[in-house]
Amino acid sequence: MADAYSPEPVAQRSKALWERARAVSPMGAQGDGKYYPPYPHFIARADGARLWDADGKQFIDYWNGAGPCVLGHGDAAVGDAVRAAAAERGVLYSAPHELEVELCETFSRIIPCAQSSALLNAGSDILCMALRIARATTGRDLLVKFAGAYHGWYDGFLFNISSWDGPPDNRGRYRPIADSTGLTADAALSVRVLDYNDTEAVRALFEAEGDRIAALVVEPVMHGPATGCITPRPDFLQSLRTLCTDYGSVLIFDEILTGFRHGLGGGQEMFGVVPDLAAFGKALSNGLPIAALCGRADLVGQLSPSGRAFFSGTYNGNVLSVAAALATIDRLRDGSVFAHIGALGERLRVGLDEAFARHGVTAHARACGSMVAIHCSERHLHSFGDVMQHHDPSISPPLMAHLFANRVYLKPRKVLRFAISAAHSEADIDRTIELVDEHFARGGSR
Repeated sequence: MADAYSPEPVAQRSKALWERARAVSPMGAQGDGKYYPPYPHFIARADGARLWDADGKQFIDYWNGAGPCVLGHGDAAVGDAVRAAAAERGVLYSAPHELEVELCETFSRIIPCAQSSALLNAGSDILCMALRIARATTGRDLLVKFAGAYHGWYDGFLFNISSWDGPPDNRGRYRPIADSTGLTADAALSVRVLDYNDTEAVRALFEAEGDRIAALVVEPVMHGPATGCITPRPDFLQSLRTLCTDYGSVLIFDEILTGFRHGLGGGQEMFGVVPDLAAFGKALSNGLPIAALCGRADLVGQLSPSGRAFFSGTYNGNVLSVAAALATIDRLRDGSVFAHIGALGERLRVGLDEAFARHGVTAHARACGSMVAIHCSERHLHSFGDVMQHHDPSISPPLMAHLFANRVYLKPRKVLRFAISAAHSEADIDRTIELVDEHFARGGSR
């Protein structure tokens, strides 16, 4: 399978850079997800919906910087705002400034749960703070999460992201499996892992251990590397809201991928379910490092200096990232970007499904707005457990190799996922569909 992902033999510049990089960093990549065997493409530049690798080859980009660049790479309005802020205000004070006040006020107007907000630099930071708040507020220790969901690098969340040793037990629970070394044994004792969309398993867990549950964390739509695009069943999110309210637990929405990509108010606005806390990042600033924790004022107020849950960071609310976030929100405000990328997502979904049907491929596309995934299954998949048991991963590698060879850029994942930006065009979508059709017409794996 790995060979199918290989860069072309002519990618000599990428290979040379990787040889240099692996001598001075772990496998020559700055973090998990940036490496794939035998070596990754090194990117030289990006503009709009295009990437150019180190060997000068141009690609239609559906990786989208792991999701943040909802407007496309190098959006002019965001770039202008960042340059103006740098020239007029500087870069970093590590002290309060007016733009961060404006940004938090903006959140309170557009995000349903955002009575109060705190700014950090990445989604992992925010989710770590959210769990700290939940434990500080409730005096409890347990975290409930769903298998296949990635909520960042913090020890408390690093379980059952891609690991699998069989279906859940007769209570609907998975054995917690750490996805990293270096975690304490106690970390596994403080997490309960269930399947997304299994309302009955969640209810049974709360009935058994509700007085110990500090928080439940959920992606409104599962967009992780092992799931691609799985939407909630009717009333699933509302059932989580009801159970957390009834048992005094904190409901956390991980909106790192859904926020500012599926609408200004994120998944909570889309599904009409308001969490206690929500984590935003990625598309918030079209690529600059910033993330926001939004939620009930009494909960966010647990953070220092107003409370005793420690919260700090030199780069929190830095001028350039805040300016980028404000400019991105301005570009998204009239809804035209969401309409455009949503229409392109549906165009891609329909075109992929038609290609699969035409060639008898056991696969279907799933779309939520601008995020489209390919599930290689006859079944409609509702959870990580469904993916592990009913998705055929052997179809994806040769398809991805064909797309790579024809200048379409994705990342190797169990489930192939396309992230569409405002810079993509109907012609980009149609070219992608044409290549998928061509692959299977030539006898590509079915």
